[in-house]
Amino acid sequence: MAEPIVSFLLETISTLLIEEAKFLRGVSGEAQQLHSELKMMLALLRDADEKQHEAAIVKEWVSQSKDLAYEAEDVLEAHAFKVASRRRRRGTLQIIRRFASIINECYIRHKVGLEIQSLNTRISNLTRRFQEYGIRAVITENESLNFRQQQLRTTYSYVGDDEDFVGLGDDIQKLVQVLLKEDDQFFGHHEVVSISGMGGSGKSTLARKVYNHANIKYYFDSFAWVCISQQWQTRDILQGILISFLPNKRGEIEKWRDDELVEQLVRIQKERKCLVVLDDIWSTDAWEYIKVAFPTRKKGNKILLTTRNKDVAINIDPNGFHHEQRLLTDNESWELLQRKALGGRPGEEDQDVRILDDLGKKMIKFCGGLPLAVVVLGGILATKHSSKEWDIVYRNCKFYLGKGESIQQNQGEVQKILALSYNDLPYKLKPCFLYLSGFSEDEYIETERLYHLWISEGMVSIEDRIGEESIMDIADRYLHELAKRCIVHAEVPDRFFSIRKFKSCRLHDLMRDLCLAKAREENFLKVIDYRHGNDIESGNSTSSSSGNCHRIMIYLSEQDAQMKYTPLEMEVANKHLRALSFRASRTENCIAELADSQFNRFKMLRSLKIEGVITPGLTDIHDNNNIPDDVFKLPIGNLIHLRYLSLRSSELVISPSSISNLEHLEALDLKFAKILWTENVPLKMHRLRYLNLFSSDDFSLQIQASNNLEILKGFNTGKVDVQDFCELTNIQEMDATVLEEKGAEEIINHISNLRKLKKAYILTRIAELFIQEKGSTLLRQLFCSSNLQHLLLIGPLGRKLPDYDSNFFRNLLDLRLDSSTLEEDPMQTLEKLPNLERLWFWNHVFVGKEMVCHSTGFPQLRLLVLHHLHYVEKWTVEKGAMPNLSHLEIRSCESLGMIPQGLRFIEPLKELVIDKMPVDFGSRIREVDGQKGDDFDKICHIPTVTITGEGEIGLAENFNSIYFSLG
Repeated sequence: MAEPIVSFLLETISTLLIEEAKFLRGVSGEAQQLHSELKMMLALLRDADEKQHEAAIVKEWVSQSKDLAYEAEDVLEAHAFKVASRRRRRGTLQIIRRFASIINECYIRHKVGLEIQSLNTRISNLTRRFQEYGIRAVITENESLNFRQQQLRTTYSYVGDDEDFVGLGDDIQKLVQVLLKEDDQFFGHHEVVSISGMGGSGKSTLARKVYNHANIKYYFDSFAWVCISQQWQTRDILQGILISFLPNKRGEIEKWRDDELVEQLVRIQKERKCLVVLDDIWSTDAWEYIKVAFPTRKKGNKILLTTRNKDVAINIDPNGFHHEQRLLTDNESWELLQRKALGGRPGEEDQDVRILDDLGKKMIKFCGGLPLAVVVLGGILATKHSSKEWDIVYRNCKFYLGKGESIQQNQGEVQKILALSYNDLPYKLKPCFLYLSGFSEDEYIETERLYHLWISEGMVSIEDRIGEESIMDIADRYLHELAKRCIVHAEVPDRFFSIRKFKSCRLHDLMRDLCLAKAREENFLKVIDYRHGNDIESGNSTSSSSGNCHRIMIYLSEQDAQMKYTPLEMEVANKHLRALSFRASRTENCIAELADSQFNRFKMLRSLKIEGVITPGLTDIHDNNNIPDDVFKLPIGNLIHLRYLSLRSSELVISPSSISNLEHLEALDLKFAKILWTENVPLKMHRLRYLNLFSSDDFSLQIQASNNLEILKGFNTGKVDVQDFCELTNIQEMDATVLEEKGAEEIINHISNLRKLKKAYILTRIAELFIQEKGSTLLRQLFCSSNLQHLLLIGPLGRKLPDYDSNFFRNLLDLRLDSSTLEEDPMQTLEKLPNLERLWFWNHVFVGKEMVCHSTGFPQLRLLVLHHLHYVEKWTVEKGAMPNLSHLEIRSCESLGMIPQGLRFIEPLKELVIDKMPVDFGSRIREVDGQKGDDFDKICHIPTVTITGEGEIGLAENFNSIYFSLG
């Protein structure tokens, strides 16, 4: 995998030679020669990477090549940055000191020139040895596999779990019947139903099918799904279940003690019929810690668990119902492969198609009925369009699996199938995939953070831009490519507006195993995990080559104040470390000893994460003017190459000037962080693209960010000067909290002039502002922000929305209004927005009694949510209104008397959700024992109608649910 590493390093070096050329004068000749040497080496590396040869001599040569490429980038960048920094400071020095600085610069040039010459010699010698030792001959013995060279964009489309599910319908029905059965003799002591099987056999998919089955939704009152996995915490499991039961009490639940969590869980399960899914449980230890929360006398409660080890299920409940997941038959595997590789299209009477069928049926034999293996193989074949390409995959499939071996007998062969998908990736996507190895098992990875990490290390190429795409858009497309190849499970934002295609992503367990193995093999990333008393590298495996590891992730335990970090001290000898991450669980972890002694060695860091780390004694300090001298202060001022810095959920003391020294910082994440600043000076961040200030910090900030800033989160007029915000003209995404009238006026004026702004969240707590005439003018001005696509407005908006104007929100796709307290019907304005697709009314948006959607209103609306409109008594939908509506939710609108007559005319409407509405409201749309409710005919064309929380008003805890499907 050195080829993609060297490739993106070479791109960075090319950028340096162009953008920093004036700072490389005097060494430009040597730098250009270095660039040429690396290009020659890259060509040889591509040969090695294409052949995927396993010879030890090739691996060693590849490892040395990669290390030299990292060193080359470091030498050039360090020199350019140092000269640039000196020149910026030199303008303020006296004339005599200028001459001294110039002489010193000449000395530095001479020194770096010698370093570059040495690198050129070493690269040249390495390339020569490539020939002398016959490495090229070793590689070219293998048949060329040029089919692995894929373009970044393909026609293969990403599909969801429903299309990946084949042949197990009988298992669903069986498990549903078991879960609905209340015979104590049938169930064991804890009424446990288990699904066991090997990794990738579809256990979780089957559990999801059962969990979401209509009869299950009808029978049980409350539901919870938690992933246990190998790294589990008792409190996290209990909290996860309880929050699923009581979502409105998340804030309270997170503060409860463990015994309070158990008490509430027991109480709820005694009052309701509950289904809890414990997904991917690896050992009985987790169950021993949480079983006290599950009462054993209440009939009707069920636990559904999935595990790779059926002994775990038997030990948890010997008398429970244990389902062992079977593998797919050949016919079922072929059906699934067709869906993934051919889009499910039927075979045609064509010679080439018949050859594809024959090859496909041969290839599924090697998958051994394992659904994941079939899906991954299908993802590869989906990009192959000829029988020749399929034949190459078929022959490569036999090579990886080994002739005559089966997956059932040797699970290690599964990784070889998964490796097919990895090897088939375009070279630019390989490091992006390997970066996922640094995240926890079953972790839902926030894509926005992932993209910034990719970008900080140069893994996202601006050369791949299409049209006006931002670099974040390119990263989003990279993840889309990984998802299409079934390498990554990417979660699409569901009913929540997002400027990105994906909200989060995660790796399947087996794919993560592959990712970890490849990361170790390539010395790409090392994970050191101190949790649960471990101080070993994740995976318990050493690297296969002798090169330096350039990324280290450390998971800290609760006892790290006494830890000496011996393994880490051995690793940080590598002065070319690119990424370092500390992750803790909001406990007092002491990194001071490590930081003071080691941070100066990390001068080439591009990415630094210190998350969940609390400095001892900091919680007692409430005044940044009285910080004791002995309190640990994060020493990051020398990390001038840093592009990404995250202090999320940490409590630290930092000097603002030290952050201002990070002249190349592009992303700063202070979400949920408490930072004590040692002095009240501006944060100068001239290259910043992303800034998240959504923190618990009580102190105000002065921010001087450049017009490169594209994403601004957590902007608060109580903490940051509004004028600082108004100087930013390149903002594309933002959220702001406005606490005073003047700030609101300046912010809205500025927002309306931001030509690139696509998404905005605005929270205003000034009830009087929009009542005034000036406020009405500001609101109209905001509605004329023509480039906005996603808008959330929280807070009072006055008596009414502005009368419609043809300039209003021409590009708006999503709008959410929250706590607007409008007195006049907002529909008369909003229904005329030409491109609005999704609309949320949340918490007293309208306090009037009647709403009307006229016949030509909402031409593009697809989703409508009406939530907590407590005063609305009548809602009229005229024929022809909302012609494209597919999803409608009515929640906690207890004064509403009936479903609108006009819903019967909306044919695309596929789903209707009724939640926390009066019993009479639900009765009007039901058919019970052949008796149709008064409003049944209005909704009988809707395939799915869900009624939950019937009779509940506000936060009542008695929870009932009804789910039925029509048509």
